[in-house]
Amino acid sequence: MLTTDEVSVVVNRGAESWQFFAFVFAAICGLGVSLIDDLAERTVLKIPAKLGWFVCSFYIFMVNAWVGNQLVMFLTWLKRQPQ
Repeated sequence: MLTTDEVSVVVNRGAESWQFFAFVFAAICGLGVSLIDDLAERTVLKIPAKLGWFVCSFYIFMVNAWVGNQLVMFLTWLKRQPQ
């Protein structure tokens, strides 16, 4: 008899939530890149800063489960119709 003590959770989200994740990611990433362009004086530091911002933003908004759940709760609140 084979027993496993492993717990597995699979979360299926609708296409609308993934579109919202992508929109938030693109907005924050674009804002960060614009700020780096405006604030960074040295051209040599701009490219690594932009790449770092992109990777961090991607992880936070597209991979991190806690942030994803918070965004889904915000989207649910946003879509709620007043009664």
